Formats: sequence, structure tokens, C-alpha cells
Amino acid sequence: MADLRERPPYHPDRRRLPRILAASPMGLDRLTGSVPMAMRKAKNSVHAGLTPAMPRAPTVAVEVLDGFGWGLIGASTIAREYIVDAIRRSGGRPLSVMSHDGARAAAFARDLDIADSCSDLDTLLDDRRIGAVYISSTNTQHRYQVLAAAAAGKHVLCDKPLATRSADALKMVRACEKAGVVLAVNHHLRSSPVHQTMQRMIAAGEIGAVRSLMIVHAGYLRPVLQSWRIKDAAEGGIYLDLSVHDIDLASFLLEQTPVTAVALGAGVALSSNTVHDHAMYALRMSGGTFVQVHESFVTPDVESQVVALGSEGALIAAGTLAQRSTGTLTRRMNGRNESIPLRANDLYADTVEQFLGAIAGTGSPRATGRDGLAAIAGAEAVGKAAATGRAVAVKRHE
Repeated sequence: MADLRERPPYHPDRRRLPRILAASPMGLDRLTGSVPMAMRKAKNSVHAGLTPAMPRAPTVAVEVLDGFGWGLIGASTIAREYIVDAIRRSGGRPLSVMSHDGARAAAFARDLDIADSCSDLDTLLDDRRIGAVYISSTNTQHRYQVLAAAAAGKHVLCDKPLATRSADALKMVRACEKAGVVLAVNHHLRSSPVHQTMQRMIAAGEIGAVRSLMIVHAGYLRPVLQSWRIKDAAEGGIYLDLSVHDIDLASFLLEQTPVTAVALGAGVALSSNTVHDHAMYALRMSGGTFVQVHESFVTPDVESQVVALGSEGALIAAGTLAQRSTGTLTRRMNGRNESIPLRANDLYADTVEQFLGAIAGTGSPRATGRDGLAAIAGAEAVGKAAATGRAVAVKRHE
């Protein structure tokens, strides 16, 4: 199967749908397909709001898409494998990459045909050609880098987690609001056509009132990623890696926020008792829905699951918690399974396009800074619950 990166750069007049991709053995990047194919009649509305399976028109003005300048803060694996391509296919130009390791930045720029590289943040932010930055450095650096970018008047797409503490994330959100720049968080699971379809069907009442949501997000962490994220307690372990994703996804699907958390967690194989690589937890959401989550970096060959249990039926998403647009969606009602046909998109290109739409004033990011803040607050509560063995209330930030 073709890799998404083999496709030519995006052009507003020549959009191509990606092919469905084969599964990979890694839990974070291993799924199979999908975009809503047909309008479906809902029980509580005229239709479920699903979009036809046709290429979407550009959501951003062409003058914004074409030639928009980007700076990359962090010569990361995700930037290398996904984001640079997504920027280019959305009409943008990656102009410079910054890493504290100058040699790493230079090699990244050379490999991905980016003209400039540097090891100093101010040098990148002083470049007037750059209108937005993508931040994918280690978690503990996000706070300073987002605040510096906002002060320089740059729009910010920050990789998750937005920060390592919700108090810091709130400061970052407020700084960007004060500076008048867009702050978005790369919670790419919101961009999955499967998850968007689930959200629309839930909102339309197609399975009745949702009582519970279950998420299984597990796999074996790739060796290239077995570094700071599971070795340094300040980086948050599994809670600031997978939990922020899954809590944000639950909030997106249910349109509710987490209120209380109970949890178990441990360093089973790759980390330690202070940096967990394996966790299970439950959340009570603001609308009363229960959420149960299993996350692991140390259990290979697990197909991810997102299951919404309603008063009249269930929605079952399999293989969708990945970095590629893959997976299946099934609705079960009256003892029968109905497969929902969907088509793949590019999760990161969609994230970038929505971010550009917010900059152009024609839309909003898939996940805003405040969405990222809420996910961190939830993950903080989960981590504290796992450490203390007690139920923990999730902090609310206005």
C-alpha cells in the first residue's frame, strides 16, 4: 500500500483522497481506514450530520494557503514523518527548523529539503517570513516556546500535551489570546473520519443516550520513541502521552468534560514506579457518562477500540487510535451489526488545514488551546489518582 507521504503536494484545485493504508505492528500507528459516505437518518434530528464521501473544498482562502511560511520548533520524529508533508500539501512552506542540537536541525533540514536551520529560538522567531510555528519539542519545553512564539506574534500549532501542568497551559492560552494569535493543539485523533462520524451520530441520538464509553489504546512503544517520554518523570510518562489524547477524544465524542478520575498505573517494563508505561482508569464526565480507559506502551498486537454504549445501541470503532486515518466503524442495534462505510483522509493535513482556517478567520482549530488545557487537567487527575489510590476531582480552569 502506498504511504501518504508518496502523494504530491496538496493543491487547492487538485485534492486527492489518500488510499486506505495497511496496519503496522505499533499500537500508535497501525490502523485501517476512512470519511462519512452517506447521510444517515437520525432518531432525534433530520440527519446525523455526516458528510458525503466527496473531496472537501478548501476551508482556507487560497492566498493564505499558498506560500504561508512555517517554522518548526523541534526536529522531531512526528515532524519528520507527518507534519512537514502535511504543511506542504496544505499549500504552506516550511522555511526553517530549530533544535537545541544544531547538527540535528541541520540534518533534519537537509533530509526534508528545508532551506534554513538554527539552534536558537529567537533566530527562528525573528524571521518575518514565518507566520506560524509547529512546536514538537519535549513536553517540558512547550511552555517557554509557546509563550515566546506568542510574544513574537506567531500563530502556534503545538504538539500534545500543550504543557506539563494545567496551570502553565492556562498561562499559555491566555498569552496567545492576549497576543491575538491562534493557539491549536495537535490532538490529531479528532481529525479521524471515524471519530468525527461517531461524534455526529452520538450527538444526533442514533444510539440513544450514551451511558458509557470504553477506550483501549495499547501497543508496544517503538524503540525510536523509548527515550525521554518514559525515562524522565518531568515529561509525564504515559499520562502526558496517551492519556491526554484519550481524554481529549472522550471529551470530543461526548461533548462533555471529565469531572472525577480513579486510576491504577505502574512502570511495568520500559520505565519505573515513578514513570508509568501501563495504566487503567475511569472518569465520570460532566454529563454523567462513565469513561473507562486502558492504555499501555508494553502490550504488543492489540487492536485499539473505542466503544460507545447507548440506551438503544452501540458504536464500535476498531483500529482508529493511530497516526494514520484507518479503522472501521460498526453500529450495533437490535442484535444486528451495521458496518458504516468510510474513506480515509490525512489526519495531520486536516489538522493543519483547520488551523489555517482559524488564522484566516473562516473556522476554528480541531483542538483549541483550551481543549488542550482540559486534556491536561484530566491527565493530571488520572496521574494523581494512580499515585494515591484515591478518587481525584479534575481541576476546572475558566
